[in-house]
Amino acid sequence: MTDRQRYYVFLRAINTGDRRMSNEQLVEPFIRAGFDDAVAYQAAGNITFRCDSGAPVNAESLEPALRDAYGFEAPVFVRRADELRTIVDSSPFTADELDATEGREQLTLLRDEPDELAIASLAELVPNDDRVVVSGREWYWLPKAGVSSSQLPVAGIEQLLGPMTMRTLGTLERMIRKFGD
Repeated sequence: MTDRQRYYVFLRAINTGDRRMSNEQLVEPFIRAGFDDAVAYQAAGNITFRCDSGAPVNAESLEPALRDAYGFEAPVFVRRADELRTIVDSSPFTADELDATEGREQLTLLRDEPDELAIASLAELVPNDDRVVVSGREWYWLPKAGVSSSQLPVAGIEQLLGPMTMRTLGTLERMIRKFGD
């Protein structure tokens, strides 16, 4: 019997602007590809499924099929269930730091781990009231007064660190509670 690993896939720029897709439309190419228990969460490009643990599941294997199904490029960020749980459990901010802000903790998924030069350049862009911590292929952001009030130049950060997609840490926590490993 083969081990069935749970994966979480996060798509960038879904249901923004004039793009509107239902959960059924988002998950359809995953079902067609033969993934088990494929479910979309919040119609925001959050998808989870199970497949053989030996099967290659990565952005390179998913993006062409999604482009064909959706009719547009959908940058993909993949994490195994155990990776996502570690990411959520590794929040670098203390309870006091969280309580001292009006913002919600954000988590940004990257394709690749940034080098030290890119991390140092990112640090120069962070406003004094915000906190940003890079850890592996993720960066955590705690905006003092919320995302929309922050002066953090997110588009500039993508130029430094490469393709990325952002979610609240709470969204990831709810997905883990709902779907588990």
